[in-house]
Amino acid sequence: MKILLAIDQSKDSKAAIALLRKFRWPSGSMLILLHITTLDEGVGSTGSRRLPNKKSGDSEKILLPVQSELLQLEKMLVSDTLQVQSMVVNGVPGQEILSVIQKKKIDIAVLGSRGLSRISGLLLGSVSEWVLNDASCSILIGRPTARSTKSLTGLNILLATDGSPDAWKAVDVLKSLEFSGDTTVTLLHVIKKHVYETRQVVERTGKSQAEFSKLAKDLCRDRDLTGVRLLRETRDALASSAHNIRECMALGHDAQEIIRTARVQRADLVIVGSKGVTGLRRLFMGSVAQTVSHHAPCSVLVVRSSKKS
Repeated sequence: MKILLAIDQSKDSKAAIALLRKFRWPSGSMLILLHITTLDEGVGSTGSRRLPNKKSGDSEKILLPVQSELLQLEKMLVSDTLQVQSMVVNGVPGQEILSVIQKKKIDIAVLGSRGLSRISGLLLGSVSEWVLNDASCSILIGRPTARSTKSLTGLNILLATDGSPDAWKAVDVLKSLEFSGDTTVTLLHVIKKHVYETRQVVERTGKSQAEFSKLAKDLCRDRDLTGVRLLRETRDALASSAHNIRECMALGHDAQEIIRTARVQRADLVIVGSKGVTGLRRLFMGSVAQTVSHHAPCSVLVVRSSKKS
């Protein structure tokens, strides 16, 4: 697996790094640390791959702290299953991240929800928005949580499933990772409610499969029990992993229920497919993945089942 980590000094970037330290990647994985020197740091032409072409002393002032930080991160993140290398490029952050994703054939790109920028007119969060919309791979958006990620012995992960190819790919990604400590995975399926219906939630915790199915049937108002089957199949797919698994079904709006459940469960990471069962070709403003990545109270991994052209 190839992972790209775009770094800066923002708290969201630091949260993403802290989260990555909890992951154990598949053997042979490669992590690329990417730092982008921007126009406000005295860089020359936009998009250039050369380092700052100014006086030697000015270049060293910019690059030495960056190189020192990258070296420290390499030592911190390298493991027996993960190789780490660094890159420093010039240009517009979103453009450069997308370029590296394409050239290096990245599987997962990691960046903070809101980065640091002193460029006049650059909106906070615009880089993550740009990359999330246009990247050809899965995207992990880092964000601090109410719980201190550094001190956690395990993680609370919320996996939203709707039976789409991207949702099943999210299951595969979760299966490929190992986590330190006692990790709990909450499986959530959301049934779209009619306008006249009131939102409801049922959990399997402490209930048998039959009891849960009966509650889910009542919740569905005699609609099909696809959600029950999906949760069971997803649980079976994750059975070989050493996770504590919970099942939850909600009647409501997809994005709202995912965000609400993430808050209630105090999730450290939400995993959601890029495209739902509607099969949209790309993320549009207001889509489930887009809304969750914007408003979740924690980091969000948006998974794509196949590379976009």
